Parts: sequence; C-alpha cells; structure tokens
Amino acid sequence: MNFSLLNPALLAATALIVVPLLAHLFAKAKPREFPFPSLQWLRQVERKTTRLRKPKDWLLLLLRTLIVAALVTAFLQPLLFSGAQLTAANARKTIVLVVDRSASMGFVEQGQSRFVRATAQAEEVLKGAGSQTLANVIWMDAEPEAEFPDPAVNVSALRESLRRAQVTQEPGEVNEAMRSAMEQLGRGEGAKELYVISDFQSTAWKQVDLNIPPNVKLLTIPVATTPATNTALTSLVVQPERPVSGTEARILCRVRNFSGTETKTTVQLAFAEVRQTRALTLPAWGEGVAEFRVPCGAAGLQCITASLPEDAFPADDHRFATVEIRDNWRVAVEGPPQDADFLLWQRALGSLGWLDLKSTAPDPDVRLAVHAAPDRAAELRAAAERGATVICQPGEDWSGSAWMAFWNAGAKDAALQVEQLNRDKDKPWTLQTVQEDHPLWQIFRSGEFGDPAGGNVWRRLKVMPGDAQTLLRYTDGVPALAVQRAGKGWLVLWNIELDEAQSDRVQQPSFLVLLGELLLQYGEAGGNSALRQFIPPQNIFWQPRQPVAADQVRLQDDAGAERPFVYDASQSPAVFRAREALPPGNYKWLLDAQAVERASVNFPADAESDLRTLDPSSLGIGKSLTLSAAAALAAQRDGMPLWPWCVGIALCALVLESLVARSAIRQPSLA
Repeated sequence: MNFSLLNPALLAATALIVVPLLAHLFAKAKPREFPFPSLQWLRQVERKTTRLRKPKDWLLLLLRTLIVAALVTAFLQPLLFSGAQLTAANARKTIVLVVDRSASMGFVEQGQSRFVRATAQAEEVLKGAGSQTLANVIWMDAEPEAEFPDPAVNVSALRESLRRAQVTQEPGEVNEAMRSAMEQLGRGEGAKELYVISDFQSTAWKQVDLNIPPNVKLLTIPVATTPATNTALTSLVVQPERPVSGTEARILCRVRNFSGTETKTTVQLAFAEVRQTRALTLPAWGEGVAEFRVPCGAAGLQCITASLPEDAFPADDHRFATVEIRDNWRVAVEGPPQDADFLLWQRALGSLGWLDLKSTAPDPDVRLAVHAAPDRAAELRAAAERGATVICQPGEDWSGSAWMAFWNAGAKDAALQVEQLNRDKDKPWTLQTVQEDHPLWQIFRSGEFGDPAGGNVWRRLKVMPGDAQTLLRYTDGVPALAVQRAGKGWLVLWNIELDEAQSDRVQQPSFLVLLGELLLQYGEAGGNSALRQFIPPQNIFWQPRQPVAADQVRLQDDAGAERPFVYDASQSPAVFRAREALPPGNYKWLLDAQAVERASVNFPADAESDLRTLDPSSLGIGKSLTLSAAAALAAQRDGMPLWPWCVGIALCALVLESLVARSAIRQPSLA
C-alpha cells in the first residue's frame, strides 16, 4: 500500500492534535491546597469521585484527540494506492492495450462473452486517460494489428473502435502482439504502461516468452470468470477423398471432450439428401469418432456438414467439407494376353462398374501391371510419382535390379525368389491381416463380406518389402499385400496368385470386396481437395484455369447470400479472393450463375477449442498486477481518496465524545 497527500502544505496543522491533551491537562489543574480539619470527610468523597471519573476522562481525551486528528488528516486529502502506483491520469504518459479477439474469446459465461467483457474493461482503462495521455489498441488474433499507426491522444476514437469490434475465428499470436505493443510504446512519450486484456487461454499462452523492459508497467486483466467446459468437432475426413459416383463414401467425424467429466453427445451429418445421426460417449479429456457411410450420387462437387448440439461455445460445434464425386476411374491394365492371372484381373475389375477399363487417356488414375516385363519397373514407379495408383504383380522373371527400381528398395531387399508347393502333397500357405485398426478392414468387421485373409496359395514370390506398409502377409511373414507412397501416387504390391491352379483366392466371397476397398482407399489420383479447405486466417480464393471476366463471377454462401470478393490480376492465371475473412461454412463460386467451385472454411479447433486458462502470474512476466475491476484500476492510477473516511471517523468520534461527556457529568450526582 502507498499513500500520497494532495495538500502536504498543511502538514504543520498536525500540531493541533495535541490541543485536546493540553485542554485536558489545564482542565484538571488544581489550586494550592491548605489543610482544614473539618473538610476531612469531603476529601474522602473527592478521592472516591476521582477514582470513578478518571477512566472516563482518559476516554474523552482519546476521542477528542481522534476528532482533531481525523479533521486535520481530511484537510491533508490523503490518497491510497494499492500495489504499485501508476502514473496519474493528468501526467504525460503512453498506454497501449493488447486486447485479445481470438476465437476462444467468443466463449459465453454468465450470459456474456469473454470478448464483450474484455472490450468493457478496455473502455474503463481509456476512460481515465487524461489530455496528456497517448494511447493505442493492439488487436490480438492470427495477425495482430494496431488501431492507430502510432499512439495518439484521440482516446474517444479508440473507445468507439472497442464498441464496434467483434471476435474473430482465428487463433491468437501472442508473441507478435506483444512485439507490436513494445514498438508502439517505444514511439510514445513519458511513462509507459501496457495493459494485456485476455482470457489467457493455455494453448496460446503456455509457451510464450515475454520480455518486458523495466521502464514499462505491465498490468494483466483476465476476463475468464469460470472454468470452461467444451465439446468440439475437430475434424471431418472423407474416405476416399474423391469417391466415385455409385459407391459409398466413409465419413469420419472426430469429436473431443474438453472437460474433466464424461460427456454424451450426438453428431448430425448432412450430405446431399442424406441425414444421419450417431450418438457418442466421450471420456474425460478424451475423444471419439462418429462413422457414417453415405451413398455418392451424381458426379460433381458436394458439400458435407457435421454438427453437434450447440453449447456455450458454438463456434466449434460445426464442421464443413467439400468432396469431389467422380464419374469413374480410368484404369489401364497390362500383361501377357493369355496369362491366367491377367484374364482374371480383367474380369474382376470389369465387375466394378465405376471403373473405365477402355480409357485411352495417357495418364490413367489406376495402372495394373500383371507379370509385366522387368524393364517396365522404372516406368511404373514414375507413373505413381506423377499421381497414379500402380498395382503390380511381379513376374518370376523380375530381377533384383528391377525390384529395386520399382520399389526403391536397397540391395539387402533386392532378392526375389519364386516358391512353389505341390498342391496334392504340400500344405498351402495361408494369409493373415496386419494392422487390425486399418480402415481397409472396417467393412469386414461385421463378418458379412467374409474373411479378407481367406484362401490358400501354392505359388508366391518371396520378397522383402523394406519400409513399406504391409496389409496382408503369409503366416511365415512374407508380404502378400503391401503399399508404399511414391510422389503424388501409390505403389501397391500384389503377391497373391489368382490362377486357380495356384490359388483359390478368387473363389473367396471377400475377394471382390477387398479389391474394391483397396482401390477406394488408395485409388486417389492426386486431386486438389486440399485447396478447397481453409482454416482461418487463410482466406478463401479461386484460381480458374482459364481467363474469366470479373463481372461473370459471384461468391455465395450455402444460404445464397452474396459475399464480396476482389479480383487479383497480378497472378497468372488471375485469382479471385474473398474481400474479408469468412466465418466457418460452405461456399461456392458461381460463373454465369453456375457453380464451378466449392470451398469450406473451418474453425481452428486444434488451437482454440481447449478453453482452459492460465493464471497470468504463472507466466513469469516479472512485475505484473492482475486487475478484476475498473475500481481497482482507478485506485492504481488516481488513488483512492481517504478524506471522506476521515470526516466520517471525526463525526462518529464526536457523537461518542458527547455521550461519554454526558455520562461523566451525571456520575457525581449518583455517587
């Protein structure tokens, strides 16, 4: 606690405090006494009276002294400063307010969002700024920005900007906001004060390293009032990314529980005309996945929306995605024309109606090489690197060098060896699945489609897959089905004979299902779906392949509302961008009233959905003061006037003095 006096020139008046003592002493003075025998009994009465009045006289002395002291102190006009004293409002100084407007500030508690509470606190800080104060506001989000280029005296404009401000859907960049604040204070004058008004969300603040100069007084104002609980949709995944018309797509919605208690919720999915719901039970601080299987209709771009029941933080209760439904996949099959495996492969692929085996495109989506010549190995890998899915069943004439060129294997994995069993005498090789939680096996868990590892094999290649991902293997560990990422596409090793003389694999009911699921899982052709997903602060854009006139283009949300955009002709081809950051949702670009591109904006759940907060004092930011109300701030800056309390004490003491004095007067008559 610190004290200050507005009228220190009156300190000499404190000498008046001794006046009651002097009056008391003079009032008790006695004339010189002369003994007189006949007054002996009166002297005894006087001694008895003096013993009864003496404590009351001391009490009167104390009360009268308190009255004078309180009145003198009131004229001195003392001020009380709690904690570290701030520069007075009428002094020359610079104040900068860092106001958090990141997405977590939208959490509603006690009927008011954290951001509304933050702007109200910021207004209270600026309300006490004097005419000599230079001030500025730094908005803290993904790209912090200052309201003014430099601190200025136009405090009323800052207060108006606080009233107009809105919370964003972006994460907060604390270090950049504080760096900007230090720059602003460096361009100011006089004393320096920095106010940080935030919910101090742990995700954003836990690894912040603040370096505050000793000449800057830092005050932190936390606006989170209650422990927050939240349930959030954190991701929405479509498998495959580009499903084919007439097939089913698998949609996975991941939900996280940001609370210390088990929570039950319901996930709702909207996809074209499909509406489905799934119930989830989420453990404390855990997560769950809601799985949907939806039919894919006509080819084109389609929007998906997943949602949870709205809570106090509705921003992360929705998730959006844009998926491209393809008409068919172009497949190229090569191999010896009379080869039994080659003929069976053609028949199997032909039974999948969403595959086009007659396409003559130079770069098909899927390439199948059955017992291909060894000199084709390098070219097959190059096709995968360009974006195709290459399924290869090597032949017995493949050398180690061919395998190395195809699989990018090292010398230690280069040996290929044909192994043959006698079907009439030897026990066949059998298969087993690997990675039981792999999405490829999801459809087989019900048992409806048979065993994906069913069947017997009497002929195989003994190969070493290196670092590849094995999905099926023989019981002795030799890989039967393995995949490897190659550039933009996939390489798939198929080491299972289909010739009915060497295997009964094609007779298993799971064979066609496994083949279809394998293509759906790995049959991507390097699509551009990632460009259609935007997370703030990313802004939605569209870059058409052909030149387009700006007056032919419109941007709409799913409700049909028009959104402003800008035309950037500095790039080639030109780019259309949304003029301002768009809230989470699905959007479409229209060309001559026809939808030509769709895109989705999603909430940054990984950064902003965990609403737990930190105590500012735990951040190690040196001398800081946590304020909870504007009154405490005024006590820091202007001080709390104590003269009304002094006057009140004087009045109370005066009343008590009159009561004690009256009692002292009546006491002798009762004695």
